Amino acid sequence: MEESTQSLKFVGADVTNTDIAQACLRQAVTHVELHNCDRVTDVSALADIPTLVEARIYSCKRVRCFGLLCQKESSLRKLVLFRTPITGAQLKDLRSHGIEVVLKESTGFEKMVRPSESLVKSSLDLIRKVTADVKPEQIGIAFNGGKDSVVMMDLLLCVFGSEVMKKFCIFVLGIGGMEEFNEMVSFRENYASTNGFVLTKTDSSLSMKEGLEYLKETRDIQLVFMGTRKSDSAHQKESVERTTKGWPDMLRVCLLFNWSYEDIWGYILAYGIPFCSLYAEGYTSLGSLNSTAPNPLLRRSDGTFSPAWELSDSSAERNGRHVKA
Repeated sequence: MEESTQSLKFVGADVTNTDIAQACLRQAVTHVELHNCDRVTDVSALADIPTLVEARIYSCKRVRCFGLLCQKESSLRKLVLFRTPITGAQLKDLRSHGIEVVLKESTGFEKMVRPSESLVKSSLDLIRKVTADVKPEQIGIAFNGGKDSVVMMDLLLCVFGSEVMKKFCIFVLGIGGMEEFNEMVSFRENYASTNGFVLTKTDSSLSMKEGLEYLKETRDIQLVFMGTRKSDSAHQKESVERTTKGWPDMLRVCLLFNWSYEDIWGYILAYGIPFCSLYAEGYTSLGSLNSTAPNPLLRRSDGTFSPAWELSDSSAERNGRHVKA
């Protein structure tokens, strides 16, 4: 951290949310800058500086929370974001409090006001809480490459970064011998390669239960992150539960349990999260190759399909599923 009488400057991947919070207890600071702080997810502590006039945030790709900057009156009058993401909801809140927000090579999806910041923060907080006493080698991530899966992975990257996550068991469960889309397989492998992750794959003929039993025996996984949402499952009642009787004993953590379809796509688009190309072709929920088609509600008059994020009725998310071969 660099500082002068009236300014603070944070630089580099070693800077954390706590560093900012502690430094912001100083008084008489009028200007703050953050540069390439990849471990910073929350800048709400800036609201505690009563004299702050301007904040500039450069290339801090993991910032997800602006907190009290959006919720209470402060002396802050200008916020400059350079290659730093922001949601439409956050942008609206900041501007409603009289803060001039300048976006430079940053995208603010003003029309997409979901997910709420509180929803994102609750997921980030949950990650920190459930992993506090668990070794990285005992953590598993069920990653199939779908839209929920990539949001889950991004939230985990925000908290841990890729180097720590390389110690996790990131696995792909078979789907009972059913054939996958080539596009999904390629996307998943490219995503893992880009982030330096090694995917652990179970035999494609194994059921989900059998796959988890294999992973439990070979990797001693104690906690598994899953992309399940409340609308996906009638069995899971809470975001954090132990596996049911008869299944390998693990703690299941569903970071997106209370997220909606709109929340998922709002997050993906606001933060530039990569996703499988099939979603741009009208697929809204991806299953096996022989049981999935583009969502008929997205069909255009010329026979092509609008992208998944343009679906207006989230209850119809799975309308393209269960199509017979």
